[in-house]
Amino acid sequence: MDMATFKQFNYLIRIVEEGGFIAASEKLFIAQSALSRQIKLLEDEVGFEIFDRSDKKIKLTQAGQFFYAQIKNNLLNLDHIIENAKDIADGKNRLIKIAHSSSISMSLEKVKVFDQTSKHFNVNFEINTLSSEDQILALMKGNIDVGFIRPPVLNRLDELHATTLYPEPLYVALHQNHILASERSIKIQQLRHENFVSTPHAERGGLSYLVENLCLSAGFSPKKATVQSRKVSQLQLVAAEIGICIVPEEFRHILPKQVRLIALDAENAWSDVVMVWSKNADGVIQRCTEYMIKQFQR
Repeated sequence: MDMATFKQFNYLIRIVEEGGFIAASEKLFIAQSALSRQIKLLEDEVGFEIFDRSDKKIKLTQAGQFFYAQIKNNLLNLDHIIENAKDIADGKNRLIKIAHSSSISMSLEKVKVFDQTSKHFNVNFEINTLSSEDQILALMKGNIDVGFIRPPVLNRLDELHATTLYPEPLYVALHQNHILASERSIKIQQLRHENFVSTPHAERGGLSYLVENLCLSAGFSPKKATVQSRKVSQLQLVAAEIGICIVPEEFRHILPKQVRLIALDAENAWSDVVMVWSKNADGVIQRCTEYMIKQFQR
């Protein structure tokens, strides 16, 4: 037996619900003769009569009643299956995994962008913290969908899209009792003898790597403090007067009360926040990233 068509099943349901071929053909906007022919083809395919045509008013045969009830119930399930499949294809209710460097704060503005994107595309977000280097590896392995990094990074970005969202000025974070805490700005050369609570990891780039490059361009390497951190906890180390660090402006929102931020007077004293995602990302990720970029760059 050839497979009966989805359209024929719908025709059958409409004929029963409308009470006959004439009313159904009007609702379906097709000729009655064409509708009758489709049902006859269906009957030929299934091998039994669905309608009893012995009276003027047509009615379902006993087999037809059973067939109609089963077809209607299963078509409702099929509609549900198709609808769910469409939602998956459109990315609805999909979980998108986002990671950000600890040096990029999840400010209220960023959270609002994620919320707007979620509502606009009917997707969900999960946000975690990863170093810039680990984000690149996670993107290439498919463990996350979108990353927010601070260059420079040691890993190559050949397989990723990368868009700069915004640049941030850099500041020197000092204890309020530090001799330079009252300055309006500080030249990088003035930090030559200071202990830095954040220095680069041998296998990672990011903010600390950028800071070291600034120091090297001024003719010195940053001295390591006795206690180190490349996370936001470096501000707590400054608060404990263990040393100083150079941080982006958005650290102002999480500043301990004992710490002051002083503008850094140095060439290229900026740090970019960059969004990265795979070049092999599907349409859902691509649409979401394009939307977020527009929101962040407004």
